[in-house]
Amino acid sequence: MIPTNPITLAGLITIAGLLTPIVHASQSCADPRTGAQPCAPTPTAQASQSCADPADTYSRYDSRVKAHDVKPARSEYYVMSYSWAPDHCKKRARAASKQPGGEDYLQCGSGRKFGYILHGLWPQGTLRNPKNYPRACRGNQPKIPRKDLAPFLCMTPSAWLLQHEYEFHGTCMPDAALASPVGYFKQAQALHTQLNLPDRKLADNRASVNWFIKNNPALKRNMFYYSGGEWRFCYNADFKPMRCPRAGSAKHKTRYTPHRAAKSCRIKGNIFTRTGDKLYYVPGHRIYHKVRITPETGERCFKTEAEAIAAGWRKAS
Repeated sequence: MIPTNPITLAGLITIAGLLTPIVHASQSCADPRTGAQPCAPTPTAQASQSCADPADTYSRYDSRVKAHDVKPARSEYYVMSYSWAPDHCKKRARAASKQPGGEDYLQCGSGRKFGYILHGLWPQGTLRNPKNYPRACRGNQPKIPRKDLAPFLCMTPSAWLLQHEYEFHGTCMPDAALASPVGYFKQAQALHTQLNLPDRKLADNRASVNWFIKNNPALKRNMFYYSGGEWRFCYNADFKPMRCPRAGSAKHKTRYTPHRAAKSCRIKGNIFTRTGDKLYYVPGHRIYHKVRITPETGERCFKTEAEAIAAGWRKAS
């Protein structure tokens, strides 16, 4: 089991009218029929906790916004997205970046054991047109002083990612008071401290959905969803949990049945929802024609078997 995220403490802060959940370490992350080990809920830390590290001296964290990145649009709700830090450290972080002074040092090389971290708080589009969301609304921004980022490194342990999230999402906050770097991060932290997060990675399955609901009484099944390898939670204009307008959220009600296959999908990278196993199917397999993939859950199409293997899939027997 991955050790508990260092941002966790025993208490929760009740903000924006959410209920304060009471949780117990004996609650399980997975369906009892799988025999999985218990997964402890981990309420997030108080804002006063520090994850700053003197060796975390990466200086090139200024994200660059180009003209084609700028996309002003109306926003009526928000999404909070959480990624699993060990996946990033294992698959995407280069060895050099994990050394002191490297971009991924704090998250991957400092010895701290991060679990679920906040990828970002993202203003979305309107309820009728959620796909038309704003991005990088004020163009390229100055580098945020390191001292202003320090209080939020337990929540998002990367100066580069914090800078990027502000420039691409924080500048689009509808409320001017929350459109400054510190105002944006404080609002994200206020929501972050209300969530109970598991201390190990949860697969995209019904048992995981039930775990979040059980350990976060303010949540209902249609208020969060899994997409792109991340768990995402929806909030209204007043930062209260709301039903997610995005299509991915509704599938958790009746999901885990085959969905439409993507067009031109030769090698099908399927993920078993109960176990998280990744298997790829090639033409000629006895059930190839029955396999359906759902890209928003992380399932993929591949051009070659070598590509599928390199991405972490194994061939279905």
